[in-house]
Amino acid sequence: MSLLELKKGTIAVIHRLNGGKGISARMSGLGLYEGKRIRVISTAPFSGPLMVEDLSSGARIMIGRGIASRVEVTVEAESK
Repeated sequence: MSLLELKKGTIAVIHRLNGGKGISARMSGLGLYEGKRIRVISTAPFSGPLMVEDLSSGARIMIGRGIASRVEVTVEAESK
């Protein structure tokens, strides 16, 4: 499942980054890498970005939909 498919409030673990060195470098620069636990805070309508929270540090990060579609995650807890 990709990060783009998650609903607001869902907690997940980054499983894989699909893409080249550019995407891996960009995500690493944001502090997001395989094994990191995140929560979806909000999703902007239409083609807007997603805001995710790094659960270990509390940092909130905006990620564009293009990159989010290449991030595979494993869901830990569904939103209610």
